[in-house]
Amino acid sequence: MSKAISFVTFGLFFIALVSGLVIVFAYHPSNAFDSVQKISYLIPFGLFFRKLHYFSSEAFMIMLLLHIAMELSKKKININIESLSWNYSVAGVILVIILMFSGFVLKGDLSANAAAQVAFNLIKDTPIIKIFLPLIKDDTVFYYKFFIWHILFLPLFLTYAIYKHIKFLQIKALYFSIAMGISISAMMIFNMPKDVVLSAKVKNLESPWFFVGAENLLSNSFSPFFINMILFIPFILLILHYYTKKKSLVNILLISWILVYGYISVFSL
Repeated sequence: MSKAISFVTFGLFFIALVSGLVIVFAYHPSNAFDSVQKISYLIPFGLFFRKLHYFSSEAFMIMLLLHIAMELSKKKININIESLSWNYSVAGVILVIILMFSGFVLKGDLSANAAAQVAFNLIKDTPIIKIFLPLIKDDTVFYYKFFIWHILFLPLFLTYAIYKHIKFLQIKALYFSIAMGISISAMMIFNMPKDVVLSAKVKNLESPWFFVGAENLLSNSFSPFFINMILFIPFILLILHYYTKKKSLVNILLISWILVYGYISVFSL
């Protein structure tokens, strides 16, 4: 079962990559919002591939978390998994989150701008981390560095992390079909976040679901340093899970973090 989930997860990643390649040539970071609208409503099958890219990415992340949860539920981690391989898997989760966040920003609407500004505030007001701000913030073309990271560096780093974790990269037709079925089913059942024009006046803006908790904490005047520490906790626990003998305690702490962060995400403090 665990291996099947792994194959389906990689299939979703492959679909996200290919669908992203289809739409990337019509995207222009200097005119982000208009190019996204062009992809959605003017280019033949553009909206289909945009939705496929979005929902395969979302499903990929969910399946990845499910895969990790199944590994953590085992009484003993597979002895064939080396410590370095486990660390690459944790790094992969971080890369997926950053990749999805940058993709959300690239749609170039009001909600994307708001999410980017929150990220800038969390970085620039936190010691050490603030040195990385120039890597994503561009004062000339707002979306340019997000674009470069999203289409080039992050996919390359993630592919490498996946390879180092599973030691091979291949896609089987059966699992690719399942992954495609999951993606298309999600497209038919759910809606993508709405594109909000930059001149709109709205009270509530949508954010990436995994980023809502951080935004709520920031809006309630919690320090960026504290928020970043909260966000790093699950990854620290995931790394500790491999090395400690008290895996049950680490699992309890992880579940507690999920419940607390989930509450913060759903309810304003």
